[in-house]
Amino acid sequence: MDFWNLVPLRWQDLIDILLLSFLFYRILLLIKGTRTIPMLMGMIILLVLYLVARFLQLDATGLLMDNLANSLVLVLVVLFQADIRNALAQFGLITLFRDNRAQQQDVAERVLAACRTMARRKIGALVVFEKEVGLRNFTDRGTPINGLVSESLLLSIFHPTSPLHDGAVILSRKGDLVAAKCILPVSMNQNLSTMLGTRHRAALGLTEETDAVVLIVSEERKEISLGFQGQLMRESEVDLKQMLFSLLSGKTTSIKTKKSTAEEDILLDDSFSISRTGESSPNSAATS
Repeated sequence: MDFWNLVPLRWQDLIDILLLSFLFYRILLLIKGTRTIPMLMGMIILLVLYLVARFLQLDATGLLMDNLANSLVLVLVVLFQADIRNALAQFGLITLFRDNRAQQQDVAERVLAACRTMARRKIGALVVFEKEVGLRNFTDRGTPINGLVSESLLLSIFHPTSPLHDGAVILSRKGDLVAAKCILPVSMNQNLSTMLGTRHRAALGLTEETDAVVLIVSEERKEISLGFQGQLMRESEVDLKQMLFSLLSGKTTSIKTKKSTAEEDILLDDSFSISRTGESSPNSAATS
């Protein structure tokens, strides 16, 4: 039996499949790491309850579900209005950094200059570069800045006397500094060394959930590290400037690190500590 004769496939069908695949892929990227997933799970549970009610002929429950279904579209728009707005913007932008590499490099150079100054002065910092996965859930919980990135601004934010120095700053795809004092998810990777500081764990946690690139400044070691896809790389191991440009432009999609980088050589930072619930916890100190 000839399968292709049984199921004729036109070239239009191939385009159709590719378009749908791309659409679903983009949707998954957009909702990954956001509140959308648990809310969608709740919608799926309601759908299952509706089908069960119909199958068992539970008239009262079925009637209630029918009434809910009539206003489902409005409910979805209200619940996901921020996510829908963000998704439409991302579909239009894809990655604005890729379309303006001069701006990308300018912003990255300013951030690196600030990080090197802070490293020399023993000032800890966390700087997040947004890529394709939206970080609105984190910026919404931080302190809005919405300003142009500059070395002086970053130095002011992360100065130990600044009320914004705890947490991370997040940069949008356009290169704007969206928010400061943002709480990042701490990595739950059980294989990480207990000597790994909370600042580095927060960077790992975010990069495990999203495609963001994170720069970490350790005040203990006066060193800059780069986090991406759950991996850490120290400046001493790589041309940090070139690696940052490559990751933001999409030329590089992964980084390889020595095991010692994450498990032995990066020690606790003593000025930044976030508990697993996202609340500030007492500072802890360690010597390098």
